[in-house]
Amino acid sequence: MKSKTTLLSAVLMSVLGTALYAPASYAAEQCEIDTRKTRVVSERVGRKVQRAYELYAEDQVDAALGELLEIDPSGEFDKAYVSRMIGSLYAGKEGHAKTALKHLKIAVDIDQLGGTDHANTLRLLGDLNIAERNFNEALKYYEQWMKFSCQEDTNVYLRMASAKFELKKYPETLSLADKAIKLQTSPNKGPYSLKMAAYYESKQYPKAAKIAEDIARLFPQERRHWIQLAQMYMLAEDYKKSLYTMDIAYRKGYLESASEFKMLAQLYAQNEIPHRSALIQEEYLKSGLVDKDESTLSMLANTYHQAKEIDKAVDYYGQAAAINNSSRYYMRQAGLLMELEQFGAAKTAVRKAMDGEGLKDRGEAQMLLAQAHFYLGEYKAAHRAAIAASKDSGTAKTAKGWISYIKETADRKGVAL
Repeated sequence: MKSKTTLLSAVLMSVLGTALYAPASYAAEQCEIDTRKTRVVSERVGRKVQRAYELYAEDQVDAALGELLEIDPSGEFDKAYVSRMIGSLYAGKEGHAKTALKHLKIAVDIDQLGGTDHANTLRLLGDLNIAERNFNEALKYYEQWMKFSCQEDTNVYLRMASAKFELKKYPETLSLADKAIKLQTSPNKGPYSLKMAAYYESKQYPKAAKIAEDIARLFPQERRHWIQLAQMYMLAEDYKKSLYTMDIAYRKGYLESASEFKMLAQLYAQNEIPHRSALIQEEYLKSGLVDKDESTLSMLANTYHQAKEIDKAVDYYGQAAAINNSSRYYMRQAGLLMELEQFGAAKTAVRKAMDGEGLKDRGEAQMLLAQAHFYLGEYKAAHRAAIAASKDSGTAKTAKGWISYIKETADRKGVAL
C-alpha cells in the first residue's frame, strides 16, 4: 500500500485529469461510466474554477482553495464539481484528510459528475478512507467504483484485501489478494505478503509457508524473505526445510542479527546436528554479536554435551557458572567431570556448587561429593559426605547404600573411619 503522503500526492493528479489506474475490464455489459454525459459548469463558476487551476499550477494551493471556497454554486452539477475540486486539493494537504472526505462525499452523493470524474472520485474516497483507517467505508467506495466503472484494478484489490485483513476477515483477504495477483503485469509482493499474514493469523502455518516460498522465489535477492520462509517452516514444524533455508541464508551472508544466528544454531540442534550447532554458537559468541552471558554459555555447553564433546561442555559449563556463581551449572560441570573420571576437579566443582547461588538439592551435591572423595581414596571425607547425604530425603536411600560400601572398602584397606 502506498504511504499516506504518496497517496495524497497522487490524488492531486486526478484534478488535472491524470489517470490513477490502468484497469482491466470488469463486465461486458454497458456500464454507467459510459452513459454519463459530459457536462460543463456554469460560466460564473467556470471563471472561478479556471482561476483556481491557474493558482494551483503556480503551487499556490491555499490561494486556489480560497477561490473555490468563495463559490456558492446554485446548480447541483456545479456544486458537485466544485466540491470534488475542493476535496481533491484538501487531500493533498497534510492533516486535512477529514475535510477532503467531507467534500468528496458531497460530490459523490449528488451523483451528477461525468463518468470519469465520478469514477475517480469514488476511488479517491476509497483511497483516503484506507489512509484514515476507515476500512468499511473504503470497501464500500471501492465496490461502488467497480460497479460504476465495470473495471478491476490490481491495486484496488490489494487495498481491499488490506482492509479485510485489518478487519480480521481472513478468508475474504485471501480471495481479494488472489484477484490482485491475477491482474498483476509484474510481480508485486504486496498481495503475497497479505496472503501469508492471513494464513499466519488464522494459524494455517503450512499454507503460510507455501506463500513464503512464492515470495522467496519471486524476490530471491531480498535477504529477509529467506529468514521469513525459515520462520514459517518452523511454525509449520518442518524443521528440516527450515534448517535448509536458514543454511542457504547463512551461506549467502544474509544473517545479520543475534536472533537469526541463534535460530540457525537452534535448528541444527533440533535436526540432531549438535556439533554444527555448537560451532555456529561459538562463531557468534567470539564475534561479539551475542553476549557471553549465563544463558548463551550454558546453551553452548549443553550443545557440546549433546555432541558428546564432554571436555568442551565442562569448560563452557564452568564459564556459565562463574558469571553468577551459579550452583546449577557447577553441578552439571561436576557431573560431567565424574564421567571423565577427573575426580579432583569434580570435587572442586561440587564444593563451588555448595558455596554458590541457587543450589536446589544439597543432598545430591553431598552424594556427588562422597563419590568423588571415594574414587580419590579419601574414605573418611567420603563417609562424612555420604552421612550428610543420608539426612536428605531425596538421597537417603542411595546414601545409606554408599555408607555401607565406603565402610566395607575402608575396612578392607585398613583405613579407620
